[in-house]
Amino acid sequence: MLLDLLDEKDASIVRLLREDARASTSSLAERLGLPRVTVHDRIKRLQDRGVIDRFTVQLSREELGFPLHGFILANAVSDAGRVDRRKVASDLCKLPFVVGVNIITGQWDFLIEVIATEMDSLGDSILDQFSGIEGIGQTQTMISFYEFHGAARTN
Repeated sequence: MLLDLLDEKDASIVRLLREDARASTSSLAERLGLPRVTVHDRIKRLQDRGVIDRFTVQLSREELGFPLHGFILANAVSDAGRVDRRKVASDLCKLPFVVGVNIITGQWDFLIEVIATEMDSLGDSILDQFSGIEGIGQTQTMISFYEFHGAARTN
């Protein structure tokens, strides 16, 4: 597990911050039974080391009206032969229904995470917007029924 790479106090701080990134230093110190200054210094050191990259908010897709969650596998294609996969990924990220894009190895070039209000909405988005991205060839769309997170999740 990634947190095993940290000492027990740092791992506990990170665990609590993953649960609530807005938790105050004082509340973390109280929950951990550590002095506030110690917790503050450890958080600062974790940031300086790059272990903590940023504090963020994770929005609920369902509460925002986007219960449909899926993934699209896609290949890059070009008439000229060579495709700038980074540009294609950047262009895909501009689409409002795209959560993120990974350039991957194997049979496919991209793994694209998408959200939508319903199946028709996702279909329209793929047909009307996605297919207009230059450099996208064959695709395969998969819908997620359930989502589980492992211990190594970093966000």
